[in-house]
This record gives sequence, C-alpha cells and structure tokens, in this order.
Amino acid sequence: MKHFFTTLLAATLTASAASAQFGLGLRDTRFVNINYTFANAYNVELEHSLYDEAFKLQHLRLAFTYQTDIKHFTIRCKPYFGTTYNTAYYDFGLQASVIYHIGRVQLGATINPHYDSGLKYKTCWSAGAACRVYKIFSVTAQYTTVPEFRQSENRIRAGFRVDTKHLWVMPLYSFDVGSSEVWRTKGKRVSVSLGVTF
Repeated sequence: MKHFFTTLLAATLTASAASAQFGLGLRDTRFVNINYTFANAYNVELEHSLYDEAFKLQHLRLAFTYQTDIKHFTIRCKPYFGTTYNTAYYDFGLQASVIYHIGRVQLGATINPHYDSGLKYKTCWSAGAACRVYKIFSVTAQYTTVPEFRQSENRIRAGFRVDTKHLWVMPLYSFDVGSSEVWRTKGKRVSVSLGVTF
C-alpha cells in the first residue's frame, strides 16, 4: 500500500511538472509580475507597480486565476488582493471573464466587482473583440471601466497583439470617453503589456 501511494504521488508530481511553467509579465506599462501556471488551468501571480513614486507608495497585488475551456468558450475567474507598502490603501475584487471563439474572431466580456479602501466599491466591466488577421498577429478593441491604474475610468482601448510560442506583446492606445469620477485621468495613453513563459 505504501508503495502504491508513493508511486501515485510521484506520477502526480511528474504530471504537474510537465504542465507547469513560470512566467514574467508587464501590464499597462506600469506593473510587472511573476507568475506560475500549473495543471494548464491554475495560475498564481505576484504583481508590483512601477509608479513614479516613493517605494512606500508602490502597490503589490497577489492574484489567483482559474481558467477552463468549454466548447467555444473560455471561462476565467481571477480573485485578487493588493495593498501599498505603507498600507495607505488596499483593494480587492474578482474578475470574471467569458470569451467566445468563432473562427478568427474572439468576443469577450468581463465583470469586475472591485473594492478600494479609499475610493470604495464599484462594479466595473469591459467588453470587446479581437480578430486574428495573420498567424501570430491580431487586432483588438474594447470598452472598459476596469481600472488601468487605481481609479475606474470609461475608456476605449485599441491596439494589436503578437503571439509566439513563449512570448506575447500587446501595445494599446486608450482614451477617456467621459468618466464622471472626481479622480478622472484626462487625456490619452499609450501602454504596452507583454508576457514571457519559461
């Protein structure tokens, strides 16, 4: 019996290692992360801000993601918690996403209940589409109220994405379309997100 459980454990660890990978990433130019994906469905991510601020005001976020595919749909659930080093504020929430795949086109939507200790609760969301125009090249556009930084804004984001085996890069151009919040960040932004796996 002991031999049986030892063999089972070894097989489980071997299978997990075969489907696990480490990754590094950049989100919206201002956040770097290190992440670990295992069993092709689970991901743990630690993210750190690159704000032009003192170290004590930098933001640290821990997130856990579960993803699964059901026929033409990808379903993703991502709870997260973050805080600044000096605990000036903290935030937590859940991003629940559904992506529908039809040929070269992807249609997606996200609902994001989000709480910020300073800005309080807000239900954020996004909806958009992407189209693969060439093997590794796609164009993408979305409307979103999910915060790029801390505050929620009403923004349109558009750009393109390049996917290779171990690297993806996505430059985006975004602009405000009438946010009403006091903390509104006016103007236009160009940002880059990317990820690399090992």
